[in-house]
Amino acid sequence: MFKVEAIADSYRHRVVDVDTGVYLEWLVAGGPYFTEVFNLIHPGGMIPFTTCREHGIDPDTGLPFFVFSFITFGSAPRAHTRTKHLINCTFTDEVSKQFWMTVATEALVVFGSAYNGFKVPNRRYTRVELNDEIYTLEDFGYKTFPG
Repeated sequence: MFKVEAIADSYRHRVVDVDTGVYLEWLVAGGPYFTEVFNLIHPGGMIPFTTCREHGIDPDTGLPFFVFSFITFGSAPRAHTRTKHLINCTFTDEVSKQFWMTVATEALVVFGSAYNGFKVPNRRYTRVELNDEIYTLEDFGYKTFPG
């Protein structure tokens, strides 16, 4: 399971699964549609990707939320200083790509809006769309917020 941790000797954070050695870095945000560049790092390499977010109000509860959508997965723009090190990732098959997209989806719900996935206003505040399905913390077994 993922958790948010501070990077030693830095003001930055990351979302990490200590057991697998996988972590998510937020690199940069911008653009007219609030795009964000992330890097999913695992023992075998890195997977850069780009998302956008859209805010809404849940029709059933009346509570606010936002949802991440993937724009790219395996590549991201390298125009910003913090993205120049990215290397595109080519997947050998669709099963592998879907596996890593699911891992990224879990990391994003823990990331929240800025490394605050466990401190958001409500349990379904951060959502991620993957393959026309919406995922939240509970879909990955996070029943209670740590800490």
